[in-house]
Amino acid sequence: MDREEQVNEVINDKHLNYLKSVLIAQLLLEANDELKGSKAFRQNIKYQVGKTNKLLEQVYQQGFNTIYYNNPEMCTNVLNKIDNLIHKIKVASIDELVIIDALVDKYFENKDEINETQTAEFTKID
Repeated sequence: MDREEQVNEVINDKHLNYLKSVLIAQLLLEANDELKGSKAFRQNIKYQVGKTNKLLEQVYQQGFNTIYYNNPEMCTNVLNKIDNLIHKIKVASIDELVIIDALVDKYFENKDEINETQTAEFTKID
């Protein structure tokens, strides 16, 4: 499928679910790349991470391209927001994680009300 076909493909619920998998896989690829050079990144782990990265890239590349080319700004912003959230979870203390979990639960309990009052800012990409 060439770029023009990917841009013209209509995004549906299946694509949005696929987007979630693609974004998480992309973050995993990037996180795995950050392991290189660490003490824990021994030969066997290096091999397995490399093998996993190669498999994920093969499986998700076409879907990622379809979604990205349809809306590169949204895709980039969502990737950045997920990456920021994962970083916040990674650096949070145990006490903070408990509170973050409670806040997420409150969001899902009152999703409609919260969505009416909260905004999310996306960065304009030139």
